[in-house]
Amino acid sequence: MKPSGVPLNIILLGDPAAGKATHGAFLAKKYRLYDLDMGRELRALEHDQKLRKKYRLDKTLDSGKLTPTELVRRLLHDRIHATPKTQGILFDGTPKMIGEAKLVAKWLRQEKRQRVLFVYLSIPLKETMRRMTSRTTYFKGKFSKRPDDNNKALKNRVAYYKKNISQVVKYFQSLYPYLKVSTLGSIPQARTRLITKLRSYEARVN
Repeated sequence: MKPSGVPLNIILLGDPAAGKATHGAFLAKKYRLYDLDMGRELRALEHDQKLRKKYRLDKTLDSGKLTPTELVRRLLHDRIHATPKTQGILFDGTPKMIGEAKLVAKWLRQEKRQRVLFVYLSIPLKETMRRMTSRTTYFKGKFSKRPDDNNKALKNRVAYYKKNISQVVKYFQSLYPYLKVSTLGSIPQARTRLITKLRSYEARVN
């Protein structure tokens, strides 16, 4: 997926429980993209002393000089800048805030990453509730529900989405080619729909 040697960059967002992690891993592997998962990036800071020193976390977080928003923005900037120009980037569920979205678009332009595709994974609210209330995680030999998978938390997430994610979606829609993919049904069924739309996109740009 590299016409004229120009790598593709994918911004992958979606509804809660729409399968962003599952389908993001597939996209990153299929197109050999750097998987920029902000949750993973932030977790890495907890255990990497070199990174903690680079971002001065021990001092700045404790003193309140560096807010979580500022940290996320610095990480986004550094990862975009550091990724080789020959490799595309998968923005895996990020950015979620309109301010960060505008900065990402700006940095992509500055780095001359001209090929950007915006993919949105969609499921109805009823399916979001079903998936999230039945989801379990495996920890220390036991299955358990995530502590935030309850109706109250779900309502909070939906409110967050309406207030923030919807702004990001509209913004990226105005800038980049846009694919909206339903992930209802099984993973293979959703994967087939995703691949079909990606092939259609490829046919248009080749």
